[in-house]
Amino acid sequence: MHDLDSALEVIRARDDTAAKHAHALWHVMRATAAHPTKVTRYDVQQMVWGTLPQAHRSPGGQGAFDDLHQTCESFAELLALLGHDGYAEVCRARETHTILDAAEDEDRYRRLVAAAWRASGVWPPDTPLMTWSEHGGPIETALHAAAGRLLEEAVDAGTLPVGGGDAMRVGLVMRLLTSPENEGDETWFVRLLDERLDEWTRGHGSQTRRELMVRLRPEVRRAPDSDGAQLPALSYLLAQCREQGARLTSSGYLPTTLVSELVDLMPTCAEVAATGRSESQWPPVKLLRELSADFGLTARAGARLRLTEQGAALVDDSDSLLMTVGERLVSLERSALGTVQEVVFAALLLEDRMSPSRVFEKVAYVLAEEGWSEAGGADFGPTRAAEVGSWFLRRLRVLDAVDADWNARRVGLTDAGRAIARWSLRARVLFRHRPDDLTLV
Repeated sequence: MHDLDSALEVIRARDDTAAKHAHALWHVMRATAAHPTKVTRYDVQQMVWGTLPQAHRSPGGQGAFDDLHQTCESFAELLALLGHDGYAEVCRARETHTILDAAEDEDRYRRLVAAAWRASGVWPPDTPLMTWSEHGGPIETALHAAAGRLLEEAVDAGTLPVGGGDAMRVGLVMRLLTSPENEGDETWFVRLLDERLDEWTRGHGSQTRRELMVRLRPEVRRAPDSDGAQLPALSYLLAQCREQGARLTSSGYLPTTLVSELVDLMPTCAEVAATGRSESQWPPVKLLRELSADFGLTARAGARLRLTEQGAALVDDSDSLLMTVGERLVSLERSALGTVQEVVFAALLLEDRMSPSRVFEKVAYVLAEEGWSEAGGADFGPTRAAEVGSWFLRRLRVLDAVDADWNARRVGLTDAGRAIARWSLRARVLFRHRPDDLTLV
């Protein structure tokens, strides 16, 4: 077995360019290594499935390597000379060469890499605490690599199957995230949260938005406390969907008795000039049912509306229900809608009551400062900002998250609404995508 210098000499005797490429890949890999001294499968796969093809197709990267396959083979030769035969085989595997062939086809490349990482068993899964970002900061990148190393060690020890064992994988990553950092009393999760908060508060183009989010940073950093707040109407609807579920009408609406009970529970229904007992006559009730499905809490099964597995777990847990509603109420994308939702929540968290028009003014300022536009290219103006903001406030009102004094033309968050708002903003920081979607770092 060779040391690095002698291994490179062996390759150089055959091909000087191959030695230079192998040496370069080695140093890049070690610069972001999952372990300070050991080579890991995660490191090697990240290099040949990620760094190498992405460098080749990056702006200015074309021609950096005359032949990706030859460069990959040079790296495999170096690994073998250093005694890492198993990792050299990763470089030489058919799936690796298929990935390299697809380097310039973005969609196919991403599908192949996602499948290869899953099959390898060392891709860190998302967790209930956070989902991994495709472009994480230094702390997140290091944690992702460290999680990959832990998974590899568990696979090598026989305590974790290469395929399956999803709950065990999440548990290992959670253990890493909740462990203390090397220095200080904070956990690695808190370090990652602070890194994400830095990006979240300062990483956008709107000064108005930055001022709002900097003021809210302490609240978002701290896990929200519900203080006993509840969502009466949603909780009641879920309770009626237990076991066999609520029998729907032939048109797919809630039964009239349940509609009447929900009308009595929902303050927003008192603002609707409606009569009758049908759900079709009570838009807030219809929206509540739709939201329960959007949140993954209920689903139609034939002629009945039943709890999903998630809904059954939350029906008697008001704190977790608030958290789930908050996390699923907002868009996780960096989109105009997500920006509108952030600004509405920020404005209402920072003042007890505001006129909707003032909230929408803040939304319009932020959208203009960040340059968001409609699908056709037209700028978001005050009218469009008010339309989207009103749409979002209606949802909050239906959930009992917002109360209103229409005489004074003011709205404010309820106790439940404040908890939801905090969970929603926290989700915007910690969740880059829904947990079941794989992203590639």
